[in-house]
Amino acid sequence: MNELRNIFFKAINLSEGTDIKGTIDSIRKNIEIRGYNVWILACGAILASIGLDTNSPAVIIGAMLISPLMAPILGIGLSVGINDRDSLILALENFGVAVGASLLMSTLYFSITPLGVATPEILSRTQPTLLDVGVAIFGGIAGIVAGSRKEKTNAIPGVAIATALMPPLCVAGFGLANAKWDIFLGAFYLFFLNSVFIALSTYTIVRFLHFPYTEFIDLSTKRKVIRYMVIFSILVIVPSTWFMINIIRDLRLNREINQFIVEYVNTDKHEAFRHDYLQEDSTSVLKLYITGEDYITQQEEAELKARLKETPHLAHAQLKLIQFNVPPEDRDKLKNEVTMGVLQQMELKQKVFDQKQAQIDSLRAILGHISSDTIPFGAISRELKSLYPELTHFAYGMNLGTDFTHKPDTLPIFILEWDKRISSRSRREKQQKITQFLKLRLQLDTLQLISL
Repeated sequence: MNELRNIFFKAINLSEGTDIKGTIDSIRKNIEIRGYNVWILACGAILASIGLDTNSPAVIIGAMLISPLMAPILGIGLSVGINDRDSLILALENFGVAVGASLLMSTLYFSITPLGVATPEILSRTQPTLLDVGVAIFGGIAGIVAGSRKEKTNAIPGVAIATALMPPLCVAGFGLANAKWDIFLGAFYLFFLNSVFIALSTYTIVRFLHFPYTEFIDLSTKRKVIRYMVIFSILVIVPSTWFMINIIRDLRLNREINQFIVEYVNTDKHEAFRHDYLQEDSTSVLKLYITGEDYITQQEEAELKARLKETPHLAHAQLKLIQFNVPPEDRDKLKNEVTMGVLQQMELKQKVFDQKQAQIDSLRAILGHISSDTIPFGAISRELKSLYPELTHFAYGMNLGTDFTHKPDTLPIFILEWDKRISSRSRREKQQKITQFLKLRLQLDTLQLISL
């Protein structure tokens, strides 16, 4: 028994082959994001954004492999583990630089891309769960264990792929570029979750392998650090737990719906080829789209509703059947036609929208033209009369004319009538001042003033 135990502990022994000094030097050396690392980081962010935009896992994996995001995170965990404050500050600064640069590049990309839709690769990184916590923990452990060996292994690339630090950061950039804050918050939370638990795993292994402290740390401070890390980790995990509960609930609900359909709805005469579960406030509706040779009768529908009431998580749902009388050989065709029908409806709605938008633009242009032909005539008249009491009449109009060499153009015309007792010289001086006044007051480049 003792021999088996010795074999087991020898198999899982981490101390053998550990290069403590080499590990510390290697992580410290790679903490800084500058020079060529910045270029690699920028290229990785653009690659990940392209992969997310085109829904290409291969491109996303390539971006994960070349991204240097892992180094500052390992540096944070190591610095806390060996109580190296200078390295911790340096790691935090470079981590901030890396995050900011990646967000900037991905936001710029998604601001100019002609695609820019939320692909499945994007949406899959907006609701992190406890499983992602597990990936970060075990990925971080694998990363620091592999990095601490005297003989380097090929585990680091696998850790980079598994922990997937760059893609959620680029999804956050997608959310910023498109002002979709739910996507931004969900993706950034996934990135933050991964980063925290990779650093925490690094700290745990560093202490497990008894890396020497750079600065002395007393027992009370050590306990305080551990306590703060535990509290912080719990707070970080809480949202992912909520996401996990919701996903489990949705999976369980979907499983019960499928089980209900298989056991009670699908027969030789009819089957449900699609279902929708709608929740509005306190009301839930289960819609079943059914094809078959015979319609489900009212009595059969009542029996189905009674069965639904017996289903634990569907007891309060209302059942709504949408039936198509179609023979079995035409059911696949119907499914395709339903899909095509949805697409056609979307295309039709888009055409109607484009037509309405064109009408709106046309009306705006007409309104702008009308507005440009209109002046505050009453206000201008009162202002001119108060400035020039000698005026006896004021008129305004738009004149459409052409010189036969250019397109017809409109010109605002103002007509002034003066008191006969005013001299011609005084009239000309006042006319020049009124011309300047009207140009400034109405913001006109040209106008014609007729003085009578």
